[in-house]
Amino acid sequence: MPAVLYDRQPRSGSAPGPTVTACLVWVAGTLVRVAGAVADPRSAVVLVDEAAAVLAAVPHEEPVRPRTPPVQPLTECQLAVLGRLQEEVSLRQIADLLYVSHNTVKSHVRAVYRKLGASSRAEAVRRGRELGLVGPSPASQERLTDGA
Repeated sequence: MPAVLYDRQPRSGSAPGPTVTACLVWVAGTLVRVAGAVADPRSAVVLVDEAAAVLAAVPHEEPVRPRTPPVQPLTECQLAVLGRLQEEVSLRQIADLLYVSHNTVKSHVRAVYRKLGASSRAEAVRRGRELGLVGPSPASQERLTDGA
């Protein structure tokens, strides 16, 4: 008996969304569980074959590739600002902590965003961590030492 549960072709190159993918995986898992519970071996084989066909229809995601370092390296001042961006402080407070003007910090933040390809503070910090430019946030370090 051929597998027929999910044999539709995606429309014009579009892949199923995450909801459809999750449903297909759930259906395949359910078919395998039912196959394990039925007493008839032939029915179990048909159910497992159907589950395999459903899983074959699930789109495979591209592997996550490590991001390359920025083309232009960050300056020491930009690295200092990036390190402070992971703290829950305003740009004005960062300026006070680094003994520079608020406008200087804003310029450094813009340069950091541009060089890291980020559009937000959280994205810049995440990208900086991915590249090893900054370590874990000081707040998470405090939680680790307090809990030990």
